[in-house]
Amino acid sequence: MSATKRFYEDCATAGRCPIGQETWDYLDKLEQADPTLDWIGYTEHDYTGHDGRPYVADCITMESARQLLEESLANGEIAAFVECFGDYRAVACTDCGCHRPIARVSRHGERFCADCD
Repeated sequence: MSATKRFYEDCATAGRCPIGQETWDYLDKLEQADPTLDWIGYTEHDYTGHDGRPYVADCITMESARQLLEESLANGEIAAFVECFGDYRAVACTDCGCHRPIARVSRHGERFCADCD
């Protein structure tokens, strides 16, 4: 699995949609044009890069991303992420039932978080 896909899966299972600077600017303009859009939840996602150093990615909540999509306000980046990774919210650890990122999937389809692996 590619590191990018793993990063996206980690974001999605944590309930986050990563956004780039262009999307950040787009959302800022949307909120300035319509003050009732104060429901967009901004957050960050901590991750470890290829170099072993910690990084932080700007994100919005998946709930906000889905709502933007439903209201036809999502740009291409948000729409593509929800389309590809929107169903990851339902993934739970087979052992403990948590919704932390899945560390391993067994050959029987069981999913385990890092604590239960």
